[in-house]
Amino acid sequence: MGKDEPAWLQGARQFCRDSGIEIMMWGPDSLVVEAKSEDRAKIASQLGHLGFKVIENEDDAYAGMLTVSLNPAAFRAKILSFDISHRRWDEQIVPLLWSLGFLLLVPNLFGNATRTPYWARVAIGLFCVIMFFRDGTRIWGWQLELLHEGLHVRRYFRWTMIPWRQIQAVNTAAAFSRNQKEVVLKLKSAPAERLGSFNDAFACNLRERLRAEIAQRQGEGG
Repeated sequence: MGKDEPAWLQGARQFCRDSGIEIMMWGPDSLVVEAKSEDRAKIASQLGHLGFKVIENEDDAYAGMLTVSLNPAAFRAKILSFDISHRRWDEQIVPLLWSLGFLLLVPNLFGNATRTPYWARVAIGLFCVIMFFRDGTRIWGWQLELLHEGLHVRRYFRWTMIPWRQIQAVNTAAAFSRNQKEVVLKLKSAPAERLGSFNDAFACNLRERLRAEIAQRQGEGG
């Protein structure tokens, strides 16, 4: 065992090996195993003998995985502590990359004259400028606040308040870009609200965090 491995992992590995269950990932008190749709109930029952509880996740079912945890309450607490106020850093730098692409086309800026034809520099530079403003407003202009009265979301630098009582469901849908998902709020008495497109991991964490937040507020009668 590695020094950072939890004490239960070795026994869980042996059990899964003997049962023909493939472990894909593990955490301090959780496992992610391979589980096709027809095997999910059986595998959940087998791991239940070790004290694992299933963590429901629609992305797991789609990907043929199953997440189980020895401490579901701690797992949910991690979801509630996930920072959804801003986009991840790898998205935050996208506009800067577009600006760098534009600057690289400026002759002699970095000491080397470019051989790129003038018309090509203009076309590429104009594209980079457009993408800088497009992604800059989309990414830097996005923010989220969880307030007592509702979900306060800023899109393209404009704020909107969505009362908690109006939110019926939080879902994800395929986005235009690869490896991204769109987070959509289904509302009770208004058209659906699209919170934006994000990379897969952030979109799923945002969805689960909002679902947990809504369930908690509903439980409190808010």
